[in-house]
Amino acid sequence: MKKSKTPRLRFPEFNSVWSSKEVSQLLNIVSKRVDINPDTEYQEIGIRSHGKGIFYKDPVLGKELGNKRVFWIVKDAFILNIVFAWEQAIAKTTSKEVGLIASHRFPMYRPKKDAAYLDFIHYFFLTNRGKYLLEMASPGGAGRNKTLGKTRFMELSFRVPNAKEQKKVAHFLSTVDKKIQQLKRKKELLKKYKSGVIQKLFPNAGEQHPELRFKKENGDIFPDWEIKTLGDISSDASYGINSSAAEFDGKIKYLRITDIDDELQQFKPNPLTSPSDEVADKFYLKSGDLVFTRTGASTGKCYMYKPDDGNLVFAGFLIKFTLEIDEPAFIFFYSFTKQYKDWIKVYSARSGQPGINSNELKSLKLSIPSSLEQTKIVSFLDAIQKKIVLTDMQISRSQLFKKGLLQQMFV
Repeated sequence: MKKSKTPRLRFPEFNSVWSSKEVSQLLNIVSKRVDINPDTEYQEIGIRSHGKGIFYKDPVLGKELGNKRVFWIVKDAFILNIVFAWEQAIAKTTSKEVGLIASHRFPMYRPKKDAAYLDFIHYFFLTNRGKYLLEMASPGGAGRNKTLGKTRFMELSFRVPNAKEQKKVAHFLSTVDKKIQQLKRKKELLKKYKSGVIQKLFPNAGEQHPELRFKKENGDIFPDWEIKTLGDISSDASYGINSSAAEFDGKIKYLRITDIDDELQQFKPNPLTSPSDEVADKFYLKSGDLVFTRTGASTGKCYMYKPDDGNLVFAGFLIKFTLEIDEPAFIFFYSFTKQYKDWIKVYSARSGQPGINSNELKSLKLSIPSSLEQTKIVSFLDAIQKKIVLTDMQISRSQLFKKGLLQQMFV
């Protein structure tokens, strides 16, 4: 099949054929070696795979670098990690990185005047075609044996438009990136707000009342909170089914530790699975049921079942609690507090990996408000949670939109 010389999606004012160019015709390598002073502090950069950008390593003294070959970062350059270039460990430098250093494994390139536009080159190597070419220039096995050859990289060939069209394409994609960054910032602010307000809406360890309280409609204070244990307010605590995961059968969904996301503690399976064995009724979750992870690094993480999550069966490394309070979500939100996490850290300490059992969880002491105050607290926090979920969905949709654009706006 003959390869197109123009992209599927294009701005109407451009109609010329894109020409094939080698990287050597578009970029020049740049380098400025660091004369290491043993007593001077330096900070190296790294590059995350899958186009996730630059990160900064902890500062070190020059004497710790030894004979390592390092180079000053120059701004406005295309930079890549030759070890993981095939996984799109690529980025562009900015003024923020000036004064930082990188090893010889991070070559930098600047666009040739009137031949290439930096952002266009960066976006191209984030496409499927760009990834394929980076793999072609990285012979060898996987991991550290699959290293980009600098000469091979300079010989890579792909189609590019004139500099004016490159700039227009890149600017358009950058507006999408800015939108994604704004949404991510909004999400982080909402999470920070939620975290802060949760600490004020639940009492600290050993205290009966929280710092911040709601009032009745007439302005009166709600009744005092009562000290109870999780066991006191639960009618059932049980362990999940010991079954391996199988391909989703279209009916029964399987909840495992890895299917509860760390951020919002929602059901986020990847992939969606079903238990491979027959399932007894007792393993199906019902509305308001809470499950807690009982082992591993995420011990104590809590998930609250919602009917929208479908027919859900919980796995053996989870403990289910059926609560006898009007608002089970009150306990779910309590699991985000520092005091709960501190309690889990103490009670889950083991000689091996962390773990907790149902009896230990039943002993968890809680301050419980009246039903009406529970509802006020849950409604308030649920509204914030929904905003975070909505923003997260907007981020995912925007990222998918960008991914589609990358495949249609390049050849």
